Amino acid sequence: MMGRTISSGVGFVLLIVFILLSWNLFDSRQLLERLHAVLAHPGWLIIMFAAYWLSFLLKAAAWRAYLGHEHPIGLYLHGLFYSLLINHLLPVKIGDLVRTGILMKKARLQWDAALHSVMMMRLVDLLVLGFISAAGMLWLGMAVSWITFAAIAVMVILAGIAIIILPIRRWPFVQRHWEQLKAVATSRQGPYILLLVAVSWILEAAILLGIARMGGIELGVASSVWANSVTIGGQVFHITPGGIGTYENTLSGTLAVLGVNWDEAYATALLAHAFKFAAAYILGAYSLIRMPVRLREAREWIRIPRQPSLQTTDTTSKRERTFL
Repeated sequence: MMGRTISSGVGFVLLIVFILLSWNLFDSRQLLERLHAVLAHPGWLIIMFAAYWLSFLLKAAAWRAYLGHEHPIGLYLHGLFYSLLINHLLPVKIGDLVRTGILMKKARLQWDAALHSVMMMRLVDLLVLGFISAAGMLWLGMAVSWITFAAIAVMVILAGIAIIILPIRRWPFVQRHWEQLKAVATSRQGPYILLLVAVSWILEAAILLGIARMGGIELGVASSVWANSVTIGGQVFHITPGGIGTYENTLSGTLAVLGVNWDEAYATALLAHAFKFAAAYILGAYSLIRMPVRLREAREWIRIPRQPSLQTTDTTSKRERTFL
């Protein structure tokens, strides 16, 4: 509860910053010129959309690998598209709950098993994004205080000690999920999953690269990947549909660090985010057609976390009850 309050507070502050940024930098003429430049390059638009779709396909493959390759990859892909759509429609980030519900219904998993896989894939996303962001800072030669590294090291050590000492690890519910995570992470699937997720985030940077290039900004591939990773990591503070405000603030700032002037950085961030909104609605509509979900079902899935003992139908197999 405290974490949610802090996240909402930071998100609100970032929204205010976005309003002030827009007040100073919004230029309708410049945005229209850039929009015309983008629309004049349909080839780039196709490449960007294809790279975005492929990035989700790789994430779906990683999610499927985590659960043992037992179900068609389309199931996981539609789950991701629904999550993307919901997060771009609502001011609260609950797409993962709908994504969990789809897996529970179609794969006949228990709610906690489905949620476990979703949360673990989110954890992998954050680890990969954090690694890319840190590597980018070193590659760019940014000055980072030794105090920062020391603080991170201390937090990691304390977290490790807490996991070992605290009795929470011995709780049956926690122990079951911990054993599942450890089994996958130490198997051949672990590196494979990490690789798929890493490549997926690299592919997603094609949107930023394309928007920048069409706007006359000479942004390299590595810089685009780094800026995109930092920006996506900032979406933790999500209090508006699609992270409006947070996305633009973070991307504008990272582009400015890379030497892009603030006017161009702000315009690029707006157009890149607009493209992602359009893609989210297109991909979400596709999933609505291919794998329809009733609104009532989605509402039930959102309420399920309040009922931890809820089970799926009795047709769930013994193998499915043990996650794999």
